Amino acid sequence: MGYTDNYNRDIYGILDFWVRNSYDHSTYLDREISHHELELAKANQHATQRMGNILKKIVAKSPDVGALIVEAQQSVHEYHGIVTYTMDKSLHCDIIVSTPVSLLDHMVREAEESQRIFKLLQSGGGQYTPSDASIHESTFWLRQMADHLVYIQHYLDGSNYDLRYQVIEMTHKFERLLLQAQALKTMIRRPRNETLPILTQFNKTIIKEAKELEKFKLELDNLIKECAAVTTSPPGLLEHIAREAHHLWRNLEDGIIT
Repeated sequence: MGYTDNYNRDIYGILDFWVRNSYDHSTYLDREISHHELELAKANQHATQRMGNILKKIVAKSPDVGALIVEAQQSVHEYHGIVTYTMDKSLHCDIIVSTPVSLLDHMVREAEESQRIFKLLQSGGGQYTPSDASIHESTFWLRQMADHLVYIQHYLDGSNYDLRYQVIEMTHKFERLLLQAQALKTMIRRPRNETLPILTQFNKTIIKEAKELEKFKLELDNLIKECAAVTTSPPGLLEHIAREAHHLWRNLEDGIIT
């Protein structure tokens, strides 16, 4: 869990998190584009390289933060255009990719969320109460967590009976948490100037479950790396989604949106 030991919460860490998410997604998409779709493959590879170059600047802590945010926005916007195009073509059966449409939609949602975060960075953080932040983070990320578990199951070989059972149980748990988050979003109306006890307790539940999910993903990642679990999972996928689980519980603990 080395990445959690050095989890940066400064502007460079936030940029790294969001650009790296789309960068990872574009590498996963690359492996699932048919060799018949050469133009799509070239466009996606260009977007991947562009985001990779920006990640190098972020890691190096390029001093012009304003320009860095703009570059991050533009590169993720380019990738967003590619993946929304791919999703639309997939829905019309006009393109050959192995990626499920729901996974393309998952990638689109994260790219769009990153654009909101980049705007927040440019505006100096925006005005969000801890209650608003908690509800936003839980409704957005719980859906992503439930998606992740579905994709883990998709990649697991059918012979992994116990692992598949664990993943199915966890999927149902996060789907229920998502329904509860959606209910609280409409029950707790704006202005949310206080954090109600029911929301505080819900946050505690999510934090506990997200920590368990992060731990499970990293343990499964080790099994995959040791070739002890049969799977077609892309390299680095489990670390990617463990990082997002970590992001969720940290934001809920801090009552912020990053």
